[in-house]
Amino acid sequence: MIYDLVRYQLVDEKTSSLKRENVLLVSLGCSWGKCAFCDYQDDKASTVLESDAVNKKVLAQVKGREVGSFTLEVTCSASYTELPFTTINYIREVCREKGIDTVILEGHYIFRDANPFFTDFFRQYGIKTIFRCGVETFDEHIREDILQKGLPGVTPEQIARHFSWINIMFGMEGQTTAQLEKDIATGLKYFDRVNLSIYTTVKNGPARDSAAIKTFYDSAFYRDLTQNPAIDIYDEWDDANEHKVGHDI
Repeated sequence: MIYDLVRYQLVDEKTSSLKRENVLLVSLGCSWGKCAFCDYQDDKASTVLESDAVNKKVLAQVKGREVGSFTLEVTCSASYTELPFTTINYIREVCREKGIDTVILEGHYIFRDANPFFTDFFRQYGIKTIFRCGVETFDEHIREDILQKGLPGVTPEQIARHFSWINIMFGMEGQTTAQLEKDIATGLKYFDRVNLSIYTTVKNGPARDSAAIKTFYDSAFYRDLTQNPAIDIYDEWDDANEHKVGHDI
């Protein structure tokens, strides 16, 4: 488990058009575990009891109606299907207690067939479920040959049948603003919301292209994205929040 991670965050109107609370929970491990850009794979528990103990403390920070937030975004170092069922039940109970009516669950495309079960489970309490998929890019060469995402031959149309939100990543060596523009255009065409993360260097992963990131931030394209309510931008390395974007947790 990684102990120095921020596990609760309130996303407010300063950085997003959708006010929500975000929790970073501890799973039992990522069964895919091959993504070249991910260094969170050690953030896992060895037992259900260990996972639940951490997740209970994190979920206890959720405030819901108290802070005018009615949406809870759930992430972990794996997919929502790899959280213990007991944790999933805690999530539902917290949503009911705090007046939260929408829960966002993030997961890998390979678990898409499980979505209806989660929809039914939360709907029993009148809670809407939104599913978010990490695509990172629609450029298949980058996505599969470099990032090892595990979506070979999968089209945006196929992903959109199961997920209404997606994650896009930009800022690694080999990416250009022109390629990002194509990704964003595809994302907005097929999905309700696009989360754009600016890439941070990870051990043995692709190199961060600081020049490309600067070009992006200096562009009219970036300024247009900040005005689009269907786009959220996250930059973990923007410590001074110079660009007024969100921070991944």
